Amino acid sequence: AVYGFQKRATRGRGSSSPRGSTRSTRARRGGGGGGTVRASRLRASTTVNDDEDEDCDEGDDDDEAELPPGKSRRRSDGTRQAQTPARRPTATGAQAGDDGEDDGDEEEEEEEEMLALELDNDFGHNGPAYERYFQDLHTTKGSKTSDNTLSKLPPLTQSECRAILSKVPVKHKGELDLLEKLHRRQFRQWFFEMTCGFNLVFYGYGSKRRLMNSLATELATDAPAVIINGFFPTLNLKQSLEKVVSEVIGIGDTTGTVADLASLIHGYFESKSREVKEMYFVVHNIDGPCLRKHQAALAVLASSPSIHLLASIDHIEAPLIWDSSTTTRFNWAWHDLTTFEPYTVETSYENFASDTTEIGPRGVLHVLASLTENTKSIFRILAEYQIAESVMGDAATKMPAMAYSAYFAACRDQFLVSSELTFRSQLTEFRDHKVIQSRHAADGTESVHIPLDVATLGTILEGMD
Repeated sequence: AVYGFQKRATRGRGSSSPRGSTRSTRARRGGGGGGTVRASRLRASTTVNDDEDEDCDEGDDDDEAELPPGKSRRRSDGTRQAQTPARRPTATGAQAGDDGEDDGDEEEEEEEEMLALELDNDFGHNGPAYERYFQDLHTTKGSKTSDNTLSKLPPLTQSECRAILSKVPVKHKGELDLLEKLHRRQFRQWFFEMTCGFNLVFYGYGSKRRLMNSLATELATDAPAVIINGFFPTLNLKQSLEKVVSEVIGIGDTTGTVADLASLIHGYFESKSREVKEMYFVVHNIDGPCLRKHQAALAVLASSPSIHLLASIDHIEAPLIWDSSTTTRFNWAWHDLTTFEPYTVETSYENFASDTTEIGPRGVLHVLASLTENTKSIFRILAEYQIAESVMGDAATKMPAMAYSAYFAACRDQFLVSSELTFRSQLTEFRDHKVIQSRHAADGTESVHIPLDVATLGTILEGMD
C-alpha cells in the first residue's frame, strides 16, 4: 500500500501488467537458479508466464494431470516421479546458501528501485501539481524572499513626482472626452434641480474638481461663488466664512465661531431687504478631514433657499458623517460624476511642509493625538504666542521664536510643569518628532519655535478643540 492506494498486478491468462511480468521474470529466474522462498512467493502472486501457459496447453493430459497427494507418475524410462507443485519450488538448505542470499538481496534492491521509480512518477515531478508543491516546499532550503524593499528607494520630491507623472501618456483619451461631454449635457438639469431647492452632491471615481468649477462658472453669472477646498490639510473654514461676511455681506465685525458665522450668513439671505439675492458654495471634498466637524454649520448654510451648495465626496463612508437632521437640511440630490481623472491637486498636499526635514500639519496632529492634555497645553502656549506675534508684529513672513526662559515661566505659571527637568523632557519629546525646534542666538540665549506658518497653526489649534 502506497499513500493508501493498493498496487496490484492484473491477474489473468495472457494479460499481465508490465510490473507483474517483471516480477514474474525475476521470480522464475530466482527459482531456476536456486532462488529464495521470497522469489517463489513473488512468482506465485503474479500472473502466469506465457511460456508456462503454452506448456500447459500443448502438453500431454496424462503427463500434466495432477495426482492426488502421495501418488507418483511413471516416466518413460520406467522410474516414478513424485507429484510436486509446478509453480512452487521448494528451497532446500543447499539452495538457500550464499548464492540464494546474494540473489535475495539483489532482488530486494531491484524491488526497492522499482518502487521508488513508481512513487516518483506518481507523486514526484511527473505527478499532480499539488504533490510537486508540497515536495518543493519541504525540499527547498533557505528563504527566497528578496532583500529589496521600498525604503531603499530614493525619496522623490513633489516637483520630481509631478514631472514624472506629466510624462505619462493619457489612456483612452477619446472615451474620456466623450464622458465629459455627457456630463456637460446634464448642466441644465442640475441647474433646474438647484432652482427647485435641492443641493447637489457628486460622487464617483476620479477628480471632480474641474467639472464642478466649470459648472459654478456657468451658473454663477449674476451671483457670487465661493470655492472651498476641503482636501486642503490646513483649511480654516472660519477664515473663509469671515471673508464671506466682510466682502459679500459687508459686515465688518466677524468675531465668533464657525456656527455663529454660518447663522449670520443664513439670516442675511433670509431677509427680504438684502442686496445679494443668491450665492453659490462649491465645496470640494466635503468629507475632508478639516470639514468633518463643521457639517452642522454647512447644513445651516445649505438650508437657505437662496444659498446653493455643490459638494463632492470621495470617501466610501462619507454619508455616515450626517445624521437624519443634517441630511434633511442638506436636501441632497445625488449624481454620479465619474471622470477617471487623476487626483493630482487633491493629493498634492499629502506631504505638505515647508521643508523636507520638518513635519507637516497632519504629522503634528497625529503626534498630539497620542499625548496627554497637559502636554498638549504646553504646545498650545507656544502656538498661540507665535500667532499673536505674527499678527501684532511685522513677522508674517518669518517664524517668531519664544525665549526658553519665558516659555518655561509661562508653563510653570499655568501649573503644567513643576521643574525644569520635567519641562526639558517634554521639549525632548517634541524635538524628537520635529514638532518644536530650538535655535541659539549669538549671545548664547536659547529660543524655541514651531516650524509652521500662522494659518497652519490656527488650523491645528482648531483641530485640537
